[in-house]
Amino acid sequence: MADAKEKLEAVNGRLMNLFKAEKQTMMAFNSITVAATRPGKISAAVKELTAVAIAVSKGCEDCIIYHAAAAKKHGASRDELIEMLAVSVEMSGGPGAVYAAKALEAFDQLP
Repeated sequence: MADAKEKLEAVNGRLMNLFKAEKQTMMAFNSITVAATRPGKISAAVKELTAVAIAVSKGCEDCIIYHAAAAKKHGASRDELIEMLAVSVEMSGGPGAVYAAKALEAFDQLP
């Protein structure tokens, strides 16, 4: 990923454009996101790391960047990400390894 920060800004920009075009659906989706990532027995950081792992297995670069940034914001460490990426590779094989490498690169580039 050339520049994860720029790509994150682009992802957020596209999501904002969709929000402006379809507020009702996107507000409902945002409510799901807020509810799903709220701290509980599992921390918000672990929930976001899980989202990264799912994004890796699905091959969604935008999702990887978005959730890697959120995981980092919630205090996830690089080592925690690497452990979660190992599980993702286990579950998705070669393609997962390629996207896991992208996730690690994005995490390292994000502030």
